[in-house]
Amino acid sequence: MDLNRFTPFRPYLPEPRFLWPEGKRCAVMLCFDVDGETTALSEDLELKNRVTTMSQCAYGPRVGVPRLLGLLDHLEVPATFFIPTWIVENHPRMAEAVAAAGHEIGAHGHLHEKLATLSPEEEEAVLVKSLGIFEAQLGRKPIGYRAPWFEINPGTTDLLVKYGFSYNASMMNDDAPFQHENGLVEIPGQWMLEDWEQFAFNADPAWGFIPEDCDKVFRLWWREFEAMRDYGCCFVLTLHPWLSGRPSRVQLLERLVSGIMETDDAWIATGSQIADWVRSYPEVRREIDFDAKGAKA
Repeated sequence: MDLNRFTPFRPYLPEPRFLWPEGKRCAVMLCFDVDGETTALSEDLELKNRVTTMSQCAYGPRVGVPRLLGLLDHLEVPATFFIPTWIVENHPRMAEAVAAAGHEIGAHGHLHEKLATLSPEEEEAVLVKSLGIFEAQLGRKPIGYRAPWFEINPGTTDLLVKYGFSYNASMMNDDAPFQHENGLVEIPGQWMLEDWEQFAFNADPAWGFIPEDCDKVFRLWWREFEAMRDYGCCFVLTLHPWLSGRPSRVQLLERLVSGIMETDDAWIATGSQIADWVRSYPEVRREIDFDAKGAKA
């Protein structure tokens, strides 16, 4: 056999989508959407009487968040917690503990409302109400936002700018941050890096499917991290404490984050840190969309 006929394998390694601080090859944003009981209540307020369903959701703020805060402290890494303000009001010490640990807290609706069901006036009223609760309960105003269910309306980004937000983390049209025309930074995510699709299950009302095993999920997430690191992207992992606060899943997260840290070439940052970097160095983003404004074919 003539081995000279075969070309050695050369992986496709395009120019990085973004240049990150200190020569890091990618950014990593660890997100926790602390939906808690609003997971059910936003679907139907009558579910408040479904004690077991509500208890499963309450596991997040009651058990999941304390355990995850312990892991983050152990690993010495920052995270971003998007918290509906119904949760802030009903689990105030939990919200204070997140803030006291130095993690970023972002807005996530009041009762985890689906924005598509709201008029522009209703959407603004919910945002104003949420900001008031954050000020009253925590003495701070969030500068990051994630829409419940990731779904925003056409006017949402302008509304966020109006109320002083720095970034939004709701869209899925890229794998590197970008700026909207109004200056708001977008930090896009994706469903594959979300734990709901992997672990959510409830019998009635029916949520999710058969929960996946942690080794399969680790492989899925680790492989995406490796590829996003090769391509210079922003790895945005979104977890819900009522799902990922369960013991084996906390160990899954520890294994994943420890592996990321061992590469020593990923920047683990909060949403506001990433937004500040994007806003300070917009020229380091590499645009690959042929139809984007100013793009070269």
